[in-house]
Amino acid sequence: MGIMYTSRHWEWLGLFCMSIRTRLTLWYSLLLGTVIVVFGISSFTLLNWAWRTQIQDNMRLAAEGIVETISSSFDTITGEINRPPLQRRLSQMIYTAPGMYVQIWGRDGGMIEQTANTTFIYPFDRQGLMNVQLTTIDVILDDGTPAIVSTFPLVRPDGGHIGAIQIMSPLTLLKAAMSRLVWVMVGAGGVALVVSFLIGLIIAGQALQPIETISQIATQITAADDLSKRIPYEGANDELGQLAATFNTTLARLERLFKAQRRFVADISHELRTPLTTIQGNVDLIRRFYPQMDSLEVEAIESENKRMVRLVGDLLLLAQADAGRLPLDMRIIDMDTLALELYRQAKVLAGKKVEVVSAGIEAVRIKGDTDRLKQLMLNLITNAIKYTPEGGRVTLQLRYDEGFAKFSVRDTGIGIPEKDLPHIFERFYRVDKARARDMGGAGLGLSISLWIAEAHGGRIFVESVPEQGSTFTVQLPALGDVQPESTRETQRRLPILRRGATIKPG
Repeated sequence: MGIMYTSRHWEWLGLFCMSIRTRLTLWYSLLLGTVIVVFGISSFTLLNWAWRTQIQDNMRLAAEGIVETISSSFDTITGEINRPPLQRRLSQMIYTAPGMYVQIWGRDGGMIEQTANTTFIYPFDRQGLMNVQLTTIDVILDDGTPAIVSTFPLVRPDGGHIGAIQIMSPLTLLKAAMSRLVWVMVGAGGVALVVSFLIGLIIAGQALQPIETISQIATQITAADDLSKRIPYEGANDELGQLAATFNTTLARLERLFKAQRRFVADISHELRTPLTTIQGNVDLIRRFYPQMDSLEVEAIESENKRMVRLVGDLLLLAQADAGRLPLDMRIIDMDTLALELYRQAKVLAGKKVEVVSAGIEAVRIKGDTDRLKQLMLNLITNAIKYTPEGGRVTLQLRYDEGFAKFSVRDTGIGIPEKDLPHIFERFYRVDKARARDMGGAGLGLSISLWIAEAHGGRIFVESVPEQGSTFTVQLPALGDVQPESTRETQRRLPILRRGATIKPG
């Protein structure tokens, strides 16, 4: 069943693919952004509340002054309000509180008086006139202006309701100020986030520099196979310092172990060569002076001794390669000449058991060690012949492909299971251990071949299908698209041998 990835999944995958430095900076910036948003909302709410509270307090003070004027000019006999004192009070309010508009309504719903700065003929709040308690609401005036309206009921000393005072204050200035405040907060917050992100990148980069150094040293060690390198950490003895010290200690211990292992393999290989040579010499003496003892047992001893000699030789070769004491005699090589020689040797090794054919040999020149390259390719050819049943076919090919010389060996043998393909170049790894032992294999040939290819700056590829065969391809850097000298020398003998030409199969 397939896995479906949504856009959210891809966002999380993208986040996890970022470097630690970027992720830390993003988390810090996200935290700062959250703080800025919370602070901005809190400040906006607090300032809006404080401003509105101040407006309402001013309205209350103005209403108290008007009530005081009405109380002093109220005619208790007629129940009327003397308008001259009230008009003077309202006129005075226009100068003391220019942002307020006042209306005074009687209990019969008629307007008693209003300030000269308003021309409204309707109540600011119709519903508020019916209330006997103080009410404050937000309204939208006929011209679309937002405003706040407070209604103060007028009550006689005996408790009778005689009207109401409505004071309206436009919120235009408040809305404009709050809008500017929002833009200021957004701008300042955006600048703060950008600056904090850049500073966070610098600080995080400096803090994580030792980790990056550790990673680079580890990569160099892996690439160069050099355990003598150490992390040059000179900072404080903090967590990173302890990590660097632990890593250096681990490298030192691994270096000692690998050196001891290499010395052991090299020493034991040298020590085994003498007794193996002695055994072979005694077998030869037995065959020479005691022919009547030439039996299957003697042949078995000789066969196992030769296998041990090959194994010791391979071990010594790998030990020298690991220790860097196996120099290569790098010279310019005509690969087509070497391929022809290998083709003839393969026919001799195969005998009548397996048919050896050529799928084409192109002229190409490389720089390398002839003996080691021959050893590499003979290993592949020998394996192909060994694991191909009688009557099968082994095909050799050399071609030039985009700056590389590619030598391939294809067989029709037993093949390699898919689960074993990633491990076949490991030392002492054998796909079928019982069969490999019967055929004299020790699991070192492909390891040596891989080392030789990599030492020449090349690679080895393998493709295989069980019961159908395998194809090993060695890719080596070529020396340009030129025709080697040996090609011109062999053209008289093999006129078809040139760039793009091939040796016909068979």
